[in-house]
Amino acid sequence: MNMKKRAVAFVICLFLVVALGIVYIFSELYIESDIPENNVADAVRFKEEYESLNNQDASDDQKYRTLDIAVDNPFVYSSAEEIIKEMDEKETFVVYFGFSSCPWCRSILEPLIESSKNHQVSKIYYVDVLEIRDTYKLDDNHQPKKVVEGSEGYNELLKRLDSVLSDYMPLTYTYKDKKNNVKTKEVEVNEKRIYAPNLVAVKDGTPIDLISGISELQTSAYMEITSEMKEDMIKQISALFGLLDGKAVCSEENQNC
Repeated sequence: MNMKKRAVAFVICLFLVVALGIVYIFSELYIESDIPENNVADAVRFKEEYESLNNQDASDDQKYRTLDIAVDNPFVYSSAEEIIKEMDEKETFVVYFGFSSCPWCRSILEPLIESSKNHQVSKIYYVDVLEIRDTYKLDDNHQPKKVVEGSEGYNELLKRLDSVLSDYMPLTYTYKDKKNNVKTKEVEVNEKRIYAPNLVAVKDGTPIDLISGISELQTSAYMEITSEMKEDMIKQISALFGLLDGKAVCSEENQNC
């Protein structure tokens, strides 16, 4: 075997050794975790999707938050239709509505994953709502007009989750009064909306609570997450998980115990 063939063979062997090492490390991580084996592909996909935006340019001269998503995260890709099916079958579960470029979503993910481990929650359904939601804008008469139609599954979810969903935030426009002062007026859309992030707890097919998971101390989607903010997020998320494992304590904020 000449030198060139030996070099090629060496590179191939080295590549195989490295590849096997990576497979071994990942398999060991999953063996030691509580994640079901059939969720592994989704966990890796979720990690790669969200981390692919780390430190990339976002809007308003901001950069996306850098995330270090646990390789044994509990997220399972789902759809509006699959969530409806789970509800029809009277299942108990948590679903996270969000999308990878949502800066508020990126704020809560690491506390969410940490809380899931603390509560031994091995599965959280993930529905990307970016492309399935409807969108309203004001027309020339300042009336709300649907400019993007929501998917059939999304519209059905609005009905199924009605008891826990928030109203669509009012649309606004500015005008000048008789004294030429600039004023702002709000116009109600009169529809519910699935925002991002939204975490919904469903028990025996019935939605019982919804939270954003965002700390009130966080005033900007891109600001650094302090220990106080993280603690607040974990507290909210743990209370949501507690509704499903019987450990929740009722309060004024949580009347669905």
